[in-house]
Amino acid sequence: MTTLLLAEAPFRDLVSRAILEHLAASLPHAPPLLLATPAPRAPPGFAPVPPGSIPAGTRRVVLAGVFLDRAALESALALAAAAAQAGIELAVHDFGLEGEAGQAQAARGAEVLDAAGTLRLRDHRTANILTLWRVAAPMRILGYPERAIAPDPALAAALPPGRFLGIAMRGGEEMERAWKVRLPAIRRLLGPALDWPVLPLPSQVPGTPGSDWEGSRALALALAPGALLPLAELADPRAWRQQLRPARLKGLVARCGLVLGNRDLAAAYAVACGVPVMGVALGADRRIVSCLATLANELPPGSLLAHPPVGG
Repeated sequence: MTTLLLAEAPFRDLVSRAILEHLAASLPHAPPLLLATPAPRAPPGFAPVPPGSIPAGTRRVVLAGVFLDRAALESALALAAAAAQAGIELAVHDFGLEGEAGQAQAARGAEVLDAAGTLRLRDHRTANILTLWRVAAPMRILGYPERAIAPDPALAAALPPGRFLGIAMRGGEEMERAWKVRLPAIRRLLGPALDWPVLPLPSQVPGTPGSDWEGSRALALALAPGALLPLAELADPRAWRQQLRPARLKGLVARCGLVLGNRDLAAAYAVACGVPVMGVALGADRRIVSCLATLANELPPGSLLAHPPVGG
């Protein structure tokens, strides 16, 4: 059975890669997988097709992954509707809504989701949004299912002995301004972990807007001025793409005694590894809130979701 995947910018970062690779492994009968959006760095097993088209022979269309952009979501919903009208099976797997895509006003074409049967969602917040949209299909909340991957210690093996303070913080000037005025409060929340060596946990390509390599490095150096950060070669986009994969990121997370930040993939991996998470809610980015709220009953001891006070 040929499956067409509808995802926003597939494989743009480790989050998308982790979700799509988990989805591919969970689909029955190992079908050929097509991507409705070009993804030049897609791994083997995924074949891009022209945007907006449904190739002949497609038997299943799957809406998958996290959508941030409202226009991209509505384009995917329109293609899903065309598939449903052609009698093609429609499914929703490992699906999440954030940013503009997750506004309270229903996206144009959202009614097609009722044709998918059970909606398999990543988090509670997405379920709440779809309820506001009056989507009637039953929903199953999976709780970041991509976190189940086995950790790969290939990169972690190069680290010196001991535990690390892992940092996964979104980058950008707005985000940096938000945490800088809260730095005293963040320091107090860290307690003894403030003295641990720091390990950035980047899930996004360095140099791209909002990259968490730059964001994590900036926060790490603010907390520990002059620190020599390990795996500095990952600052190079080519090295990042060649060396870092979801399982290797989880292997790095497993070496941490605490994970600090606002990126949901590192936080979900930390929960899976039994590593405490200190989620820092900043600005309009709600992904860490969605993650820790969804996994609230599984959080390792010492975890918390913080809204650090300005100047605190």
